[in-house]
Order: sequence, then C-alpha cells, then structure tokens
Amino acid sequence: MKSPYDEAATGGGHDIDALVAAMTLDEKAALTAGVDNWHTAAIGRLGIPAVKMTDGPNGARGSTGSDHLSSTPSVCIPSGSALGATWDPEVVGAASAAVARQARQKHARVLLAPTVNLHRHPLWGRSFECFSEDPYLSGKLAAAYIVGAQAEGVMATVKHLVCNETEHERRMCSSEVEERALRELYLLPFEMAVREGGVQAVMTSYNRLNGGYLADNAYLLTTVLRGEWGFDGIVMTDWWAVASTEEAAEAGLDIEMPGPGRSFGPALARAVNEGRVKEQFVDEKAHRLLTSFDRVGAFEDPPEGPEQPGDHPRDREVARRAAIEAMVLLKNDGLLPLDLGAVRKVALIGPGAEKLAIMGGGSARVRSHYDLSLLEALSQRLGPEVEVTFATGCRLARGKDDAGAGGGPGASIGEAAETARGSDVAIVVVGTNDFWESESYDRTSMDLPGEQEELVERVLEANSRTVVVLNTGSPVTVPFAGRAASLVQCWFGGQELANALVDVLVGDAEPGGRLPVTLPQRIQHTPAFGRFPGEASQVRYGEGILVGYRWYEARQLPVSFPFGHGLSFTTTRIGPVRAGQRRLGRGGRVTIEVDVENIGSRPGAEVVQLYVAPPGGGELAPGGRLRPVKQLKGFAKVRLAPGESTTVQLELTERSFAYWDVADTAWPELLERNEGTDRDGSANALHRGEAGWYVDAGTYEIQVGRSSADISGRAEIEVEGSPEPLGPTPPPG
Repeated sequence: MKSPYDEAATGGGHDIDALVAAMTLDEKAALTAGVDNWHTAAIGRLGIPAVKMTDGPNGARGSTGSDHLSSTPSVCIPSGSALGATWDPEVVGAASAAVARQARQKHARVLLAPTVNLHRHPLWGRSFECFSEDPYLSGKLAAAYIVGAQAEGVMATVKHLVCNETEHERRMCSSEVEERALRELYLLPFEMAVREGGVQAVMTSYNRLNGGYLADNAYLLTTVLRGEWGFDGIVMTDWWAVASTEEAAEAGLDIEMPGPGRSFGPALARAVNEGRVKEQFVDEKAHRLLTSFDRVGAFEDPPEGPEQPGDHPRDREVARRAAIEAMVLLKNDGLLPLDLGAVRKVALIGPGAEKLAIMGGGSARVRSHYDLSLLEALSQRLGPEVEVTFATGCRLARGKDDAGAGGGPGASIGEAAETARGSDVAIVVVGTNDFWESESYDRTSMDLPGEQEELVERVLEANSRTVVVLNTGSPVTVPFAGRAASLVQCWFGGQELANALVDVLVGDAEPGGRLPVTLPQRIQHTPAFGRFPGEASQVRYGEGILVGYRWYEARQLPVSFPFGHGLSFTTTRIGPVRAGQRRLGRGGRVTIEVDVENIGSRPGAEVVQLYVAPPGGGELAPGGRLRPVKQLKGFAKVRLAPGESTTVQLELTERSFAYWDVADTAWPELLERNEGTDRDGSANALHRGEAGWYVDAGTYEIQVGRSSADISGRAEIEVEGSPEPLGPTPPPG
C-alpha cells in the first residue's frame, strides 16, 4: 500500500451494476451490517473487500475498544470548537487531511467525522466536538473538513443527523423541534456538507426527532437528503443506535453499525424472504455501499496489516498552525505579547500549566503521538535567562476516580498567589478536561470546576500583570475577565497546544481565532435555559430559531464576549461596504466588497464577517413570523503584513435572504368556514400552501464587521422577493 503521505490513492471504475447482479440476497444483505466494531462484510468470491472505519474527528483512533489508550498513536488536531474558532476553511481542510492520512496508515477508508451539531446549550457534554453555534459557519467549515479528508482517499462521515445536542438519555429522548428551526438551523450544516463538501457518508443520531428514530425517517433520509440535496453516498447508524428492519430499509438507511447486525444483515434478508421488505431496497443499498467504497479506492487495498501510524513533521506543523489560528485573544491591556527583554521571572500557575487538556472525552479521544506540558514548552522557549516558577494552586480532576466535587486543594492557592506576587508576569491556566467535557454525559455547571475561580481571583490580587488562559472546549463563566490584564481562550488545542500557546504568549505567532460561540455572562441567560437537558423523554427546542447570538440580540441580553469576537496584536482597518448592485432580483447574486488594511506594526489576521439584517428583524412581523436581528451569511480570513491592504469579496444569493415557511395548508378551509373575514385576500400571503424557502421583498441591511457586536460598515440592498418558493438554488454559501 502506498503511503498516503506520498500519494492519495483513489479509485473508481469497477462495474458496480455487474457486482450487485452477481450477488446473492444473503451477500447483498451482509453488506448492510458490520461484522465487528469497525469492518464491513467482505464478499471474497467477488473480490469485495472488508472496509474499515475509524472514529474521529480530532484524530484517527483505528481499531480500539472503549478505552482510547488501547489504540495505536495518532496525530491529535484541535477539537471541533477550536477548529470553529479558526474561521478558516483552508486550515480546517489541512487539519482533516492530516487525520485522513493517519486513518489510511491504520488501513481505514471511512472516517467518522466531522460533527456538525450546533452549540445549542453550553452544558452539552459534546459541544467541544462541534464547530459553532452558527449553522452557516459550521457548514462552511464542515465542507472544508470533508474536502480535505476525501482528497486523501478517505470517506468523511458527517454526523449526527440531526438535533443531537444533549447527552442526557440520548438514546431514548426525542428532540421536539419545529420544522422552521430544523431547516434554518439544524439541517443547514448537513445540507452544506452534502452540497458544498460532497460528503460520502452521513451518520444518523441516537436521539429521536419529534417522536421517531432518525434511521427510520424516510422524509429526512429520502425526501430531503437524497431528493432535495442530491446526496448519493451511504447512510449509517451511530454505533448500536435503534433502527427497525422494515421502516429503516424503506427510509434509506444503508448500513447498521457495528456488527453483528440486529436489524440489518441476516435480519434484512429474512425480511425480504418473508415479503416484508422489497429486494429492490437491498439492491439499492448494496449499490450505494459498493459505489462509495469504489470511489475512495477501497477495492485496491491489500489485506489489512498492523496499524503503523507515523509521527510526521508535516502533521505536527499542521496541528500547530491550527492551534495557533484557533487561539482567541479575548482581552489584552498590552501585556501580550510578553516583552522578553523586560521579563526575568515568570510564574506559571494552575492545573492546566502542568497538564493541558488537548482533547475532550468519548469517541473523539485518541492516543496522541506525544503530550508536551506548557511548563516544559515555556521553559524551553524562554531559556536559562528567564526563571520560570511553577505552582499548581489547586487540582483539576482527570477522571472519575479523582472527581470528588471538582478537585481538591493542591501543593495550596495561597502559595500560588505568593509565587505570582514575586514575579514579573503571572500566567494562570484554568479550565476543564476530558472528564468534565465528554460524550455520554453533560456538564452540570458553566462555572470552572473546583477551586479554579478562587485561584484566578487570588492570583489577580497578587499580581496585576496576569495572563489568564482558558483551557476549555466550551464556554465557562469568567467573572474575573474585567480584572485580568490579558485573557486567552486556547480551547482543546490538540497535541501541539503547548507549543502553540507559547508561540502566542511570546509573540512568535498571532492569535488568529475568533469566537465561534457567544460567551454568556450566566447560564440563566442562555437560549435553552429551562429546557435543557429535557424531561419526560423529550427535549423541547422552545427557543425556535433564536440560538446563540440570535437569542442574545433579540432579547437584548448582555454577554461576556460576543460571537465572532477576537483581538489581535496589530490593528486593522475595515473600509466602507460596497455593493456590486443595489437590487437583487429573482435568481440573482450580489457581490459585497470591503477593503482591509493593516495599519499596525506587526503582521496579523482579520476575520471579515458579513451579516444580513432583514427588515423588522428581531420583531414579530404580521402573521407571527419572526426573523433574527441578523444572521451570518459570509466571512473571510485575511492575513496582512504591516501596511498591507487587500479587498475582500463576498457573494450573496437569494438564499442568503431566505427563510423557511412551513406552509399553512388548512388556511383555505378556515377561510371558507369563516366567510368574509379576509375579503381582500391580504392575509393569503401569510398562509402559503407550499412549504419551502421564501424571500420577502424589502430593504435588507448588509452589516460587515469584526464580530456580531462590532459592525464597522453597512449597505442596503433592495430585494425583489417572490410569492413562490425558491427553485433549485445554489448551495447556501
């Protein structure tokens, strides 16, 4: 087998029609269920190989049980929320390609990633694995992740379809979601993964949706996924997820994992023989599976041997760059980057200073090639001229046996404060880890675990020149933000996190990240408060379309840091907004341009963010239709040398201005039974008879800036609109 580091082997060209025609019913059915945790069935007489799958998304685990430590090592890239913070499709694609190359070295052709569920609530245990609270940002980065992985001859698997935003009773609970929110928010990243990323596999979620399991949902799997979006790959279950034989077979499910099959495999063959399922459905599944395997070159793979992943310099560079580009400088009073000419004693404090959390828990965990502490990395970089003193201050539990109430007192907080007091600069690293943020259970609090908040407060009292580093995968409360000289969000940054953090602290690199989520002031302000994690086997998405910044803006709630926020070591200027045309007709496009200039003394990055604000956004329109105040519909990350400028171009289509109308098919009958109440027909437009994407006529404001709360320029676009739903449209981007 050629190394994927030399060449991305891809295939295609086998006569799949002939293969399916030559197979017996039992052989075709065998393909629809795994044979073990990670492999599909092989049909030796026809040369059909077993295809291996591997967990992701921040590394390729390969063959392993529930304990990730039993796996062979893998490159560990930053977690999903960190990749979301890059706001950079190119960086995300390079990172996923590195994971895919490692998957190939573990003989896997299917990577179970990316995860594109939304950050609906900060306590969801799996938030760290997902990109963002915003569906457009999630979709753009998911498409980039998919393209990067599949270019290396590995099928990406977008997951989990759909509305899997809690771990509490996740196999039984039903996410109760109105269709408009489903379309505008939760399905949008999946649509973009299909239409822009060309993803080859989709995984259904554990949870039910509006009462039914996703593997049995013909509307989503056939009408929407295959029909509307044109998906031609395979649909698989999550591991041990519920699927019925007859309903799932007709709905469009292709393979049940892991094996041996419970509802598919031999059970599916029996259903055909007993007349409960048409053999045509089995033929279609076999055809889709073999076609997808052929596309990535799996037919050419030699027999599987031992996993032999290498620790490649190329992958280290990719992981380090991604961690740097993910790092968000939330606040800076000029302390960063550190003035190495003036610093002679640095206090490194906190549980994260000794052991950084580089990944979350659950199926995303991998055994990284190596793990470097911040203490070691910083000491190496500063050299013998600078004294680095270390104090834990308090412990952070690293596992269930060490959990207690969140970690007891360490080596003490008072001693840590004294260490800070005698130093030129204090760096305190606090956060969570793969115990506190994990698959299978949710967090119970948005506060930092244990005594970490007290530790930060005491260090700030002892030394005003303190950098606070948040080593978390999802939001935590930061009541000390106003008193910290500098505040950095480093996320779960992968195996290169220590090196990347040092690069940023000393100014060797620019912190390139912007927040992919809103950092709320308190849990009571969050959109799903009171409806998370759910009750009576239901999770009610009562906030509707107001998720993330949409909620905080519509409710005019203060936040700690807004969506899209992130500072720089340099200063950039975003020029006025220019629209290529002031009117958008049916089927048209409009190009938005802004000039960006680095007017500072250092090279740096800027993320230009474009939001579309509809007329009357944030208020209830006649007929009860609510639009968000604004929505992200374009972005671009640019890097500029001092004095350098560039022009950013972002394109909008009708879809950028559209919303989903669920239709009101009962309206004609209601009119008939209430004769005379709508004589002029003025209400008919508010009660459409066909569901779909609609655009209302009116003046829309294009807002461009550095975050959802920092808008630097505006322009108005007259949109023609139409009473008819949009026809075949380009991808949402």
